[in-house]
Amino acid sequence: MAGVLRAPDEASGFECADGVRDVPGVHLMSAERALPTVIGPTENALRALLAKTLSTTAIADYEAWVTLNIVSRAAGDGADAGSRRSAVADGLRQPVTAGNDVIARLRTTKLLDEDGTLTDRGAAELAAARVAVRDVTSALVAGISDVDQETTRQVLDRIRHNAENHLRG
Repeated sequence: MAGVLRAPDEASGFECADGVRDVPGVHLMSAERALPTVIGPTENALRALLAKTLSTTAIADYEAWVTLNIVSRAAGDGADAGSRRSAVADGLRQPVTAGNDVIARLRTTKLLDEDGTLTDRGAAELAAARVAVRDVTSALVAGISDVDQETTRQVLDRIRHNAENHLRG
């Protein structure tokens, strides 16, 4: 049984109050750990895994992935270039200028055309990336029941919603 964490220890990261050391790759923590100590490392691991997964495609990074997905959805909605730029900025949680920079980069790599819509190459790379992400996601949730997956979705949706409300002030 894991004890309460004390302080970081140089060799292994943490030592539990009951003397059990938390060794790399084996995390012994109490059920009372703060939520940011779960969300932050999970977010970091998922972002790194996404980068690794995308490395098999021409999609360079998270920002490009988000942008291409938004542009793809916007195409189905018939959105104009201004609406797409605004949707990209909202999706990235960045100013419009940052979204414009990503769009410009994707034009340079020929994943988007001049009006900011997917090129044939962009559509093919996005389709390949979606398959790769789906496969990795399936592996991540293997052994987790459908009920637990739905609970996770609901909890994460609530946390995101609350965070968005805080961002709006």
